[in-house]
Amino acid sequence: MGRNKSKNKPATKKKGAAAPVAQEKSPPLQGVNRGYRVILRDVALGLLVCLVLFAFAELSLRAAGLFKQDIGEDPYVGFSGIIPLFEVKDGVARVAKQKLRYFNESSFSVVKPPDVIRIFCFGGSTTYGHPFDQRTSFSRWLQELLTASHPDKRFEVINVGGISYASYRIVPLIKETLQYQPDVMIIYTGHNEFLERRTYSSIIDKGSTIVAIKAALEQFHLFRGLEKAIHTILPPGNTDANQDVSTEAKKTKAMLQPEVSALLDRSAGLELYHRDDIFAQGVVRHFAYNLEAMIQLCKAQNVPVILVEPPCNLKDFSPFKSEHDRNMTVAEQKKYAASLEKAHQQITEGAFEAAEAELRPLLKQDPLYAETHFLMGRAKLGLGQFEEAQKYFVQARDLDVCPLRVISPIADKIREVASKNRVPLIPFVDIVNNRVRELGDPSGIPGNESFMDHVHPNIPLHQLLAEVLMGAVQETGVIGKGRPLSSEEKEALYAKAMAGMDSQFMALRDLNLAKTLRWAGKKQEAKAALLRVAPLMPENPEVHKMLGSFALEDGDFETAIASYKKAVALAENDPDMKFALAVAFYNSGQIQKARETYEEILSSGASLAEVYANLGTIYLQQG
Repeated sequence: MGRNKSKNKPATKKKGAAAPVAQEKSPPLQGVNRGYRVILRDVALGLLVCLVLFAFAELSLRAAGLFKQDIGEDPYVGFSGIIPLFEVKDGVARVAKQKLRYFNESSFSVVKPPDVIRIFCFGGSTTYGHPFDQRTSFSRWLQELLTASHPDKRFEVINVGGISYASYRIVPLIKETLQYQPDVMIIYTGHNEFLERRTYSSIIDKGSTIVAIKAALEQFHLFRGLEKAIHTILPPGNTDANQDVSTEAKKTKAMLQPEVSALLDRSAGLELYHRDDIFAQGVVRHFAYNLEAMIQLCKAQNVPVILVEPPCNLKDFSPFKSEHDRNMTVAEQKKYAASLEKAHQQITEGAFEAAEAELRPLLKQDPLYAETHFLMGRAKLGLGQFEEAQKYFVQARDLDVCPLRVISPIADKIREVASKNRVPLIPFVDIVNNRVRELGDPSGIPGNESFMDHVHPNIPLHQLLAEVLMGAVQETGVIGKGRPLSSEEKEALYAKAMAGMDSQFMALRDLNLAKTLRWAGKKQEAKAALLRVAPLMPENPEVHKMLGSFALEDGDFETAIASYKKAVALAENDPDMKFALAVAFYNSGQIQKARETYEEILSSGASLAEVYANLGTIYLQQG
């Protein structure tokens, strides 16, 4: 039997077999875990110390009353100066003289008598009472109704409506009036947000998340203190880094004049308005911030707030400005305009189906042209398709490149902010729509039966709003329900108040309407209002000045010069009136008379830059 030689033979690697792997010793896990726990413990302890120090610093600053947050501080815009609305003298607050261009006269005792219920009404020209004044505003009717319903109490309903005032200008007014012991604040705003140009680009670029984070940090006194310290240590203009801080501040916060500087007040007027989605987003966000600030300012002093949802003229007021798609050629725009004019004529003639057919392809070609939506709304209205008509009218308003009527995103923010803060909201839009139906229009779409122009309600609507507001004021708990007023009592109250307004006061409506409509670029509507008022106010120089300007634009130089001469005589040689006359002389080719008129203005002591400029041009022409 042979010896088994393989017994002691070294093992050989078989083909295809895996080589044995030597086992390595692992490091002890217990030591590693202990190291991690130490690091985590140190981090947690460090964070705890930081939190304790932060809490101590924050509580100390709060206890000391340092770096308090200004609730109404506006992160979007600032003002180069703020002039208080009220001047105080001998214990009485009165609207400052320099503010009377924008506000009604008003006065009240600085210290509120114990038996007085004081209500402030804020807003723009609607609250003001335009095209009249506070004598026809809802604030006046509210005082009349409350006094009649609560004969045992005294009421002060103070009108703080400012012509062309937007929400960001109302916030400082809220701050100012809170020192005068108000019982209720009523806010009617939303139409004027696009009147003044400012920039939101950098804030929009940051995004809502960054803005929200900064807003959250602003709640802490320590953050505000550190922010103030940084601005103190790094004042603008010292270094490049400082310059960046200053530049960024300017980008994020536009500076506005102390008083309204509306784009439409400038010579270019409507030409300054163009479609700008970034700006529109900023306007809506800014509006929501301001509305929230107003409410929080009042809540901080336990003053009830009532918001009013602003309605507008939809079916009888066309957009102020429409703008074509930038990709359309001049030839395409001309063809479009011809089709639009054809549809307009068809609507005028009652051919609503033909107009609808004409407009449909135009909407597809340029869906952002506001005027087309308005005309389609008119066509749908004529066809009795009221729901469709409403949609087109709203779209026409929202696409207006010069949006002087509250747009849907702003209306949405009013409802959203009111709901979030549980603030009473007067659904004035629905109230007006229902009244339109009651007046016999089944469409329920508001127009000239409700408004005197694009946004200003007629007197009956101001009275109706006052009735609804009286109920809302009573619901705040500031006063009880009071004595119910019958329809007959209210009508008698209104009639008695209106009896004190003479024909000249009522004619003021059309004069102010003419000014507003002309200011907004609605020449034909303005001229119609002016012609209504001219026979009623023959001695008013402004009427003749405006008649002269219309005639001058139409190339009727003879009528223009005659109207301006009448205005100059009635205004006792007012320099502005004489300047208009000189312009008419010049445009009519009567250069020498224009020169003589300009020289008369200067010899009277008036100093108008335009006079020097125009006179210089004439001297150059005459050698």
